[in-house]
Amino acid sequence: MNTFTLATGRKVEKEATHCVAVKCNGRWNHQFFKSFKGANNELRRLRSYREDTIAYYGIKSFKLIKPEV
Repeated sequence: MNTFTLATGRKVEKEATHCVAVKCNGRWNHQFFKSFKGANNELRRLRSYREDTIAYYGIKSFKLIKPEV
């Protein structure tokens, strides 16, 4: 079990190695992945969105969260 500090400041324990946080319409959504490759694929997908897609979903920012040591 790894401890993550989410973008909202809350601490959670999950059986994952990485987390991707996406801020849409003022709310943070978190997805947990068991490998860096899965998290990196999600980040790559988010970076590939065109401006009209970002505006449609209301995506403000996204980031990779690593577990605390």
